[in-house]
Amino acid sequence: MVILAIKLFFAPLFIVLTYLIQRKFGARISGAFLAVPFIVLPILGVIYLQQGSQFLDEAIIGTYAGQFGLLLFITTYSHLAIRFPWPICVTAATFAFFVSVTIFGPLIHSLWQGIALWLVAWVVLMKNFVSYDRNSQLPRAPKWDLWLRIASALLLIFTITQFAQDLGAHLSGAFAMYPVMTTIMSTFNHHRFGPNSSIALLHALTQYLVVAAILIFPLIALLI
Repeated sequence: MVILAIKLFFAPLFIVLTYLIQRKFGARISGAFLAVPFIVLPILGVIYLQQGSQFLDEAIIGTYAGQFGLLLFITTYSHLAIRFPWPICVTAATFAFFVSVTIFGPLIHSLWQGIALWLVAWVVLMKNFVSYDRNSQLPRAPKWDLWLRIASALLLIFTITQFAQDLGAHLSGAFAMYPVMTTIMSTFNHHRFGPNSSIALLHALTQYLVVAAILIFPLIALLI
């Protein structure tokens, strides 16, 4: 319940901040902002207070399966966005996320193994990222677009939470790592502004994910 409350508080706040940054500075800067783990960090804090340091250490190791899933989500969405509308892209990317979590989850047994495997995947993705126009400007969206993004994020969180309650620990962890904010921002950008804005956002997000993967999460694990 506490974790759900954190998501319900931070998710709308994160959507608003990302949206405002995008309006001011463009899709690439907002994508970089998305890489900051504003929602995951408070949840890890709750896990630490409720379960202790050993459980938190295991949880951080488990996040790398979710981070693999996010990389595959980004890869799938960005490559499909050039040719297909957003419903097809997000459906395929979501499927790719859970396939990745299922495959890599059992393979990651330590923090440093997770970092090494993730870093290899990240380098491959960055070297083969989809080309896009970095200088394109986004038109101004109507005011109600922000409220629709917030409502969609909350609906997605409630849906994920409901399924997670019925699927056991393993799949619950997979659902918990699903990139809600990335899904909302990429699909709305795709629908409202076209595929180039989604790809620009996802590329910037990917560039800065490395900060969380090799600095923030390992630092937390070393300090507990």
